[in-house]
Amino acid sequence: MTVEDAIAALAHEPLRHIVPLKQLLAYPEHASIHRVSNARGAATLVALDTSVSAYDRQTYPEASVAAFIASDHPGLTSLLVPHVPRNTGIVFKLASEADLAPVQLHFPLERRTGFVSFTSSGATESDAGVCVTLAPGDAAFRLFAEQDHDRAWLEPLLHGGKAFACVLERGGEALSACFAFENYGLVWEAGGVVTASAHRREGLGGRVVRTALAELARRELAPRYQAEEHNTASIALARSVGLAPFVTITHHVSDGRSGLPDLVEKIDDMATARLELGS
Repeated sequence: MTVEDAIAALAHEPLRHIVPLKQLLAYPEHASIHRVSNARGAATLVALDTSVSAYDRQTYPEASVAAFIASDHPGLTSLLVPHVPRNTGIVFKLASEADLAPVQLHFPLERRTGFVSFTSSGATESDAGVCVTLAPGDAAFRLFAEQDHDRAWLEPLLHGGKAFACVLERGGEALSACFAFENYGLVWEAGGVVTASAHRREGLGGRVVRTALAELARRELAPRYQAEEHNTASIALARSVGLAPFVTITHHVSDGRSGLPDLVEKIDDMATARLELGS
């Protein structure tokens, strides 16, 4: 399956499949794809070379492959798993807890973390004290740099109309800021929320995020906000501005060794037979 075909298939539900869509758009030459479908639905595996991802290189140095699985049914997932590379370090990124069991039949797994994606279809009011801008200025970029958001990455998106920033300033000082940028099509991510250390716990982060959501709604774009599952402050902020979770991507690492191959083969044969019969 080509990258273009995979993107077209996943784009029917862009919010649900936003994580593999982002990877395919960012690293098309470093991804291999396998897809299966039947009466139960469809399932897609995107196997990405982790060397192209700064996050994966730093967080999962033992992994050479990131395996993204988006599946409508665990039986379909079981048909995908044999196409995952073997005998190498892998980080599985699963969009459903139901996919865990079929993967574990083939690979020993250690759960590391999860990332919760939030969205909203409701209207949000912007904050009069927050500026929506394509040129946030040096003070805001210094805030973004505190969270390792590189100006060299963000500025071209701003200039190209693929991003905007929301900045709350007082007396020429940037107190809090965030930005929103295009993920895929009408799905834009609000992120990079940062508040100057002297002004934290004043609710400023919520004000800039609310304004970003209002601007996305004005543009008729679908918002996405992501938080690591242990980041309670970020999750609380998301809920405080009316966002609701819609998918959690869990990360599980494996050394790539196959587990119980004979039993797995028999189980897969049985699952395939049931799916072909439409049971």
